[in-house]
Amino acid sequence: MQQPANGCTQHNGATDDDHIPSSSAQQNGTDIVPHSTTINGEISPKRLDRTDYEIVRLIGQHLKTIGLNHTAEVLIQESGCRLDHPAAAKFRQHVMDGDWNKADNDLNELKSLLEGSSNSLSQMKFLLLEQKYLEYLEDGRVLDALHVLRNELTPLQHNTARVHELSSYMMCSEREELLARTGWEGK
Repeated sequence: MQQPANGCTQHNGATDDDHIPSSSAQQNGTDIVPHSTTINGEISPKRLDRTDYEIVRLIGQHLKTIGLNHTAEVLIQESGCRLDHPAAAKFRQHVMDGDWNKADNDLNELKSLLEGSSNSLSQMKFLLLEQKYLEYLEDGRVLDALHVLRNELTPLQHNTARVHELSSYMMCSEREELLARTGWEGK
């Protein structure tokens, strides 16, 4: 074996004692996951504290956002983390589908995850209804949008200034005007 220029006795992760695993004796492209075991060729998840779990979850979500789905799946498998709570994933899907009644029901399931913050639930409900309102306006369903504004958003008594701003969007005559005035990308 060649002697590396820096004086180390390892070459591409190999040592004279190849049978002794060490973190400095890894071959390029291999990983050692501490506290994990291999069962039937699969890595069992590592136990993470809450902070590490949340960091891994956020990294996984970001990887999926930028299209690195396989990498995110490997991260999920190795860490044992779930990127979303099942109720949150269901909520997101219902919002994406425009199924507002189901999305509203999903908020009740998410209530227990918000750690007693009723303001967070009110904010989430408000944002959900705001999205519903804007999508109705975008689709030209002005009466449905007005119903949401009067009977759903206003009774929340949350962010009254924003409700007034939202009501001004009723005057937009075209989709492009709505998008320009709101700074909203549309659905």
